Amino acid sequence: MNMRVIQHAAHLSEKRKPFVYVTIIRTTGSTSRSDGAMVVEGGGITTGTIGGGDVEAYAQRQSLGLLSSTQKGRHLRYEVQDGHGEVDLYLLHCSSDDEFGPFITLGRWEQQSLFFTIAVQFQPTVAILGLSEGGATAGAVHPTFLMHASAVLASKLPALITDGSFACHFSLPIKAHTLLLIGGGHVNQAIAALAHLVGLTVQVVETREAYATIALFPHAKARIVRSRLTEAFEAVYIDSYTYAIIASHAFDEEGASLLLKRGVAYLGVLGSRHKAKKLATTLSLTGEERSRLFCPIGLDIGSETPQEIAISVIAEILAHINEKSACNMKKLAQNLVVVRGGGDLASGVIARLHHSGWRVIVLEVEQPSVIRRTASFAEAIYSGQCEVEGITAKRAQSVKEAFALLNGAIVPVIVDPSGSTIGQIDPICVVDAIMAKRNLGTTIDDAPLVIALGPGFTASVDCHYVIETMRGHSLGRIIKAGSALANTGTPGLVGGHDKNRVLHSPKAGLFESDRTIGELVNEGDIIATVDGEPIVAKIGGKLRGLLKSGLMTSAHFKVADIDPRGVDADHTTISEKAYAIGGAVLEVLEGFVRNVVR
Repeated sequence: MNMRVIQHAAHLSEKRKPFVYVTIIRTTGSTSRSDGAMVVEGGGITTGTIGGGDVEAYAQRQSLGLLSSTQKGRHLRYEVQDGHGEVDLYLLHCSSDDEFGPFITLGRWEQQSLFFTIAVQFQPTVAILGLSEGGATAGAVHPTFLMHASAVLASKLPALITDGSFACHFSLPIKAHTLLLIGGGHVNQAIAALAHLVGLTVQVVETREAYATIALFPHAKARIVRSRLTEAFEAVYIDSYTYAIIASHAFDEEGASLLLKRGVAYLGVLGSRHKAKKLATTLSLTGEERSRLFCPIGLDIGSETPQEIAISVIAEILAHINEKSACNMKKLAQNLVVVRGGGDLASGVIARLHHSGWRVIVLEVEQPSVIRRTASFAEAIYSGQCEVEGITAKRAQSVKEAFALLNGAIVPVIVDPSGSTIGQIDPICVVDAIMAKRNLGTTIDDAPLVIALGPGFTASVDCHYVIETMRGHSLGRIIKAGSALANTGTPGLVGGHDKNRVLHSPKAGLFESDRTIGELVNEGDIIATVDGEPIVAKIGGKLRGLLKSGLMTSAHFKVADIDPRGVDADHTTISEKAYAIGGAVLEVLEGFVRNVVR
């Protein structure tokens, strides 16, 4: 949130000049901002931002209408022009001491760099309220508000809470993450000034009083001067939300050792790669400690002046706080792939792409006939949500909902067997991983890059590349012209068994089974039935895959997979074959982006 918003609201409140406080309370899908606030005065003068463009102009018009009325507040919903998102706004008409008083208090808290929550309450009454660290309050607070506000401060996360007759939106103008600056030189002075603008509180540690003055660090929450670093660190607040920066050669090794032991989230040391190697060697850092040490610090923008270095460092810290890639936004906008199919092999592709930073939307049928369900993202269609090797997938009812899930690093799975949503999604790449052994409608024009797995496709005709899926010497090979090897119908050899480990439906009909994937079975056991006709295990082992009970199946359809390795078999993770194929897809995609897009 822009810090000038509350300051300006406090200024207007002191003058008893009416205004409208506008805040984002919820977003879905793709929007320019997920949080933000602004103040609108008479004449349309605005301070702060909720994303700019049409949504801001809309809020401005609505605010002017509210200013000329006796209405206290308005809840508005605005659909983003491209149809991929919605923004819920609340407009609070501030025209009396009930609003002026709290904003004056909130402005004072912000000047003091206190960690606090500002809340717009909708029920039981419309009000502006606040709670700060230490327990100070703003507005006519009540027990229900205090309970939820305390939870928000403890969680350090904004929240929209609706609890019976209580409804309130809580935001955190001052970030929970704080900067601890070691050294008061020019670089840290510039970093402190920029940190204040983005809502990060600052503590400064020095051994020289002249480098930790109010004049140099006017917005610092604390300026600690001690003769020894160990004494100084005892006087500052440090937790897992602390981001520390050492910008003084005198403090490098001692400061780094002490701060890493205190568990800071990020330790940036101003210096060269040579210094980084020296620190890692001298301090004998663990792998976990190395992951928190950043040296050199900042993003590569060619910075030389203290102000330029500050921009690169603050940008890196914000990316770390928000768990973002810090990559170019143009590249990020192109970072979208559609995978048709969510079965075993498709899941290897999805996992490899997801782990490499690609945003993946999966298209599936209404009733996926997947047997390796514990290792397939298609399972999200049945259960609503599933997790495979730490990656969460959720069923999405629309493209808009899919984009919202992507923003949370969740893989969306949409029911769309025909691929009709591909044009709306507009991905850079489409991967056909349906594994139907024939093309069910994918065309080479579906995306700038189209990749197909296995037989049924011809590279350069109905796709750009085909990936070989046949086990053996050619598995995972990239085919630029022609087709993959034809399916032999013989499963891969596992534990000395091939055909016997896979079970097929004896006829068309209703598939039913009370067995569970991961269960150990014996040769001769009845695994399932089709219209009452039993399907019998040909070997003993672990049931690695099983068609979902209650589905209609065709004759000779693959319905179960028994792994003869028994308890040693892994039925929960993606197969090595799927990962190999996923690696080939990733190789093609990264090469395409590097050579064509960039």
